[in-house]
Amino acid sequence: MSLQSLDRTQWSYAEALAHVQTVTVARRAVEAAKLPPKPVPEYQTWNTPQDPAIAWKAEGETELLVALRDGDLLAQGRYTEERTHGWGHGGNSTGFGLHSGYHTSIRPEQWREGKCSFGRLTARDWEFIDIRMPRFLVKAIWPDYVPEPVRSASCSDAKPYTTAYLQLMQEAIRRFGLTEHHQEKKEVLTDWFRSQWVEGDQVSSNLADSMGTLVRLPSAQRGGARRVPTPDPLQSG
Repeated sequence: MSLQSLDRTQWSYAEALAHVQTVTVARRAVEAAKLPPKPVPEYQTWNTPQDPAIAWKAEGETELLVALRDGDLLAQGRYTEERTHGWGHGGNSTGFGLHSGYHTSIRPEQWREGKCSFGRLTARDWEFIDIRMPRFLVKAIWPDYVPEPVRSASCSDAKPYTTAYLQLMQEAIRRFGLTEHHQEKKEVLTDWFRSQWVEGDQVSSNLADSMGTLVRLPSAQRGGARRVPTPDPLQSG
C-alpha cells in the first residue's frame, strides 16, 4: 500500500461509535440465532423483555473505549484548559470553553483519566471536543461484518476468499508460533510486518502496527491481563 493510496479519512467519535455498534450488533445477532430457543416460562411476567440490541450497543461502546484507553486506536481532538463557567452549568455543558482550533493527539492515559460523553472527553482540569480518528484503523479492528454464506453442495469445492494481507497475517501466526497460550510481543510482530512487501509496496508503519495488534489475542494487549474497562475517576465519589 503506497502513501498515496492510504485512506486518510477521519471519522468523528459518533461515526466511529456507530460503526462499532453496527458491527457488534450484527455479530451478536448471528450468534444469538444459532443458540437453541429458550424455554417458555410457565408463568409470564408483565415486564416487557428488553431489546438485546441495547446491551449489544453498550458492549460496542465499551470495546471502542477500551481500544482507545489501551492505545490500539488513535484519536485526536481540540484541547482546552479554560473554564468559562462553573462545573455542570447549563444542562449538558461541562463548563469548558475556548477550545483550540487545531487537533492534537489524545494519549491513552487521558482516555483513562477523562469521561467520554456526547463526543467530549472531559477530565477535572481539561477537555477535548471534536474528536476524530482514522477510519481505516477503526475498520482494521472492527471490519464490516459479513455473515458467512451458506454453501450449497455444488459450491463445496469452491476456494475460500482471502486477501494478501490476510495471508500475511496467517504467515505471521505460523512463523511466530502464535497460539492461545503463546503471544509474541507486538513490537516484534510490527517490525516483521513492516519488513514485508505486498503487491510491490512495502507495508506501511500504520498498517504494520494494526496487523501486529490484530494477530494477537485482545487479552494479550496489556501484558497478558484480560481487558477490564478502567473506572472513570469522575464517576467515583
